[in-house]
Amino acid sequence: MLAQETIINELKKRFKPEAARDITANYLINIKGAGGGAWLTKIDCGTLSFEPYQDGLSPAYDCKVSIDAEDLAMIIDGKMSAMTAALSGVLSIEGELGMAMKLVPVFFEG
Repeated sequence: MLAQETIINELKKRFKPEAARDITANYLINIKGAGGGAWLTKIDCGTLSFEPYQDGLSPAYDCKVSIDAEDLAMIIDGKMSAMTAALSGVLSIEGELGMAMKLVPVFFEG
């Protein structure tokens, strides 16, 4: 199981600016379970930032992605694809599905 700082650091390492150059969006990444937390993830034309999400204080988000910490660790370890997680309901999406799918090449493919 990964601690939330480890998960965020891993996502930062995996970030592909070239895959995000046409994306300007705020995502709420909600990691449930032990080591979880909520992070406002800002992608702006190839740049990335994370900040802890505070309901009512953080800027609005365009899309919310929720996943259990253990399932996210499986995706990060390559034991499950992000697409499989989304299609099987392991990963839940609130908002536009297409916007959430933009995260796959940004963090998980290539």
